[in-house]
Amino acid sequence: MVGSGDERGTKMPSLNVLLALMALETGGAETHVVGLAQELKKRGHRVVVASQGGCLEEELFRAGIKHFQVPLHSRAPWDMLRSFHLLAHLVNEEKIDVLHAHARIPAWVGHFVSLLTRRPMVTTAHGIYSANLGMRALTAWGRHVIAVSSDVKGHLVRNFGVDAAQVTVIPNGVDTARFTPDADPTPVLTEFGLSPADPKVVYISRLSGARGEIALRVIEAVPELLRRYPTLKTFIVGEGDKLPEVRRWAEKVNQDFKTEAVIVTGARTDTAALIAPATVVIGVGRVILEGMASAKPVVVAGEAGFMGLLTPENLDVARKHNFSGRGAEQPTRGELITAAVDRVLKNPEYAKKLGAFGREVVLAEFSLPRMAEAVERVYYQVLGRSCDALVG
Repeated sequence: MVGSGDERGTKMPSLNVLLALMALETGGAETHVVGLAQELKKRGHRVVVASQGGCLEEELFRAGIKHFQVPLHSRAPWDMLRSFHLLAHLVNEEKIDVLHAHARIPAWVGHFVSLLTRRPMVTTAHGIYSANLGMRALTAWGRHVIAVSSDVKGHLVRNFGVDAAQVTVIPNGVDTARFTPDADPTPVLTEFGLSPADPKVVYISRLSGARGEIALRVIEAVPELLRRYPTLKTFIVGEGDKLPEVRRWAEKVNQDFKTEAVIVTGARTDTAALIAPATVVIGVGRVILEGMASAKPVVVAGEAGFMGLLTPENLDVARKHNFSGRGAEQPTRGELITAAVDRVLKNPEYAKKLGAFGREVVLAEFSLPRMAEAVERVYYQVLGRSCDALVG
């Protein structure tokens, strides 16, 4: 079977790839893996996924991609030993060519599987990881590392001693056919009984730890926005240990204004549908790229900092830091969110201009095919195969 080729029409052999991650619940890294698996399959490769499982398994199933349940979410020694045996069995039974790990536990287990089976391992660093002595000792990177942004690469080189030549920056990719300005907002409008004319803010994130606190800052911004835009609706989408507190804060605002202004949905996998009716999207990382692909103005607001509305002027800094808020000069606060959202709500033409700008950037730099092709080249590199070689 023959896989993808370069711009001159040369062809490389298809590969058997094992993608290993902790779980398949909603989240940036999890969504990344699902999208990568689907795109690699389109490029002619055979992909299997190993994780503890979760709600995103259904997307793999629909794409005809096998998922194997392995307790890669757990640091318990007995679970890690079981994961080692299961992954080693998978590598041999599925004739895996490349093991690709997407978190510390899968990478640590995968390191020993790679040594045993003599199959190369690649890792993807999705963010800035703790680099204390204990964590450095329990971190494995494999034969090559993919960093999702240039600041993540710098972090790996400085704090983990990874050779810069062994790190390739490959930004996240977005399915621009799924996240599109043409997505139908009707299902979500109908589900929640909303008018198309009402302004809508959509915040999507894990609602746990410091990131869950950002959802509370979004809710803090709502009262002043409601005074200016009485029909405003704000969606808080996600799950985590902060979800009960988020619900309490939302209910307080709704009671004060005697309307369901803040809608807390919990975990959802239909992100594109939820973004479709949005007037503005708030978040970090992949959520920002999805909002941009959908031609929505986006506000970068995270636990690492507040960058505000994404514009041509701050794109370079945002890109360098994976749209995380790192590199920002101020923390995320409710009044800053209010001001950023107000800028686009009071100026629809400006909002439209920012949306078109974001869509253009994603099409040029952050498409799913572009990402998958770059990852594919790393696979061939660690296997010692030139992407320019012809296959008979």
